[in-house]
Amino acid sequence: MNRIKSLFFLTSIIFFTNCQNKKKPTAKYLSETTINQIDTLMKVSFDRGLFNGNVLIARGNNIIYQNEFGYSDATRSKKLSRNSIFNIGSIAKEFNAVGIMILNERGLLNLDDKISNFELQLPEWSNTISIRHLLQYTSGLPRINWNNIKNDKDIYNELKNIKHLSFKPGTDYLYSNNNVFLQRRIVEQVSGMSFNDFIQKNLLIPGGMTNAIIDADSQNPELVTAFNNSFVNDRAMDIEFSGWVNPSANDMYKWIINLHSGQFISDKSLITLFDSHSKESSSALGIGVIENDTLLIHQHHGSSFNYESFIHYNVKEDLSIVLMTNNKNRKLREITDAVENILKGNSFSIPQKSIYFAIREKCYDNANEGIQLYKNLKKQNFPEYNFSDENELNQLGYDLIKKGQIEGAISIFTLLISEFPNSSNAFDSMGESYFLNDQFELSKISYQKSLELNPENTNAEEMINRIEKINVKTN
Repeated sequence: MNRIKSLFFLTSIIFFTNCQNKKKPTAKYLSETTINQIDTLMKVSFDRGLFNGNVLIARGNNIIYQNEFGYSDATRSKKLSRNSIFNIGSIAKEFNAVGIMILNERGLLNLDDKISNFELQLPEWSNTISIRHLLQYTSGLPRINWNNIKNDKDIYNELKNIKHLSFKPGTDYLYSNNNVFLQRRIVEQVSGMSFNDFIQKNLLIPGGMTNAIIDADSQNPELVTAFNNSFVNDRAMDIEFSGWVNPSANDMYKWIINLHSGQFISDKSLITLFDSHSKESSSALGIGVIENDTLLIHQHHGSSFNYESFIHYNVKEDLSIVLMTNNKNRKLREITDAVENILKGNSFSIPQKSIYFAIREKCYDNANEGIQLYKNLKKQNFPEYNFSDENELNQLGYDLIKKGQIEGAISIFTLLISEFPNSSNAFDSMGESYFLNDQFELSKISYQKSLELNPENTNAEEMINRIEKINVKTN
């Protein structure tokens, strides 16, 4: 089966504007038009329901644009403020990684030390895992079983009961929070301090991150609450996994500036933290683009339930972009790309609404009514929605298959083919839905068309052979 993964990198309308907003530029080298274009990008993204959150853009030590859009929770009774703090998901893992490197630079540990050196009372496999493996998620430790976890003690007990690793350390990659948990315990063992105190003393205070709170209580008035697009707040988390920094946008900006100016660790240590198992794997600091041992780009995406954040640092341009939202819509990378294009004087794309999300619930009830809604939106609201990404309909079709609604899936894939008649994947998906519905001849025809459009589609070739064998048996 040749499914295209839903990437959420949506193409969108090209937007040229001379916005009428007469706000003065906040930096001398930026034109009023440039500031207005950024402001329009953010306002339209908010108006479309694609960004509820805080944004900060800076060059070096100069903040060139900063604003807050939307609300601190689903009730929409309190607006976001400059002091609002967010759950930033995986980006918070940067703090323990940098903490490890601080201890490394002080000569208190070595990245190739085995974790069995740190009196953690773990099984025999701890003799084969190094700190470097933890940083690169190549330890072989399995993912945390959240169904059995309520707190740090539970995580520790699960680790102690692991009999076998998922693979030999260093040979593969598995993004598991068990690695993060052990990094934090090692910081404690080596420093003689609690992890939270170490981060506060060595990073937050010297970094001037005055609003950031580690493990912020849900009752903290500055901690925003995440909510979905139906304006329902996320339930309060009942898992106490400690050590998570909750910053404001200003705190996150100060983190980027300090990290990349050598205030926390050396350039050599910074480059080391961008080492990863492969180009497709995340490093301890997310994604780093490095050429000739020189860092060019630092990006990190983090999410937790409906919280989502994205940081982008362009080293050559000394450009920092911080986006933080409590209403996840997976548009932060697109907004970042648009900001960079604006600053370069290029045309830019404003994110569009997902047609998948717009018609999904309707299709679950009745696929034909969902298809009619699709057609109405395309006719009446074309610029607002993304109709150019075939993955949107493809994903919806497979959702219906998972629900056992095969006839509905066939209807969606019929629409997909009419919209993307030259897509091999569209015919491949149709072939699968017909096959699951025991319509073998139609399935074969669809797979043949898919193979015609993409001769390298081995799945279509295999399915055609499989169908022919079925036909021989039935005849």
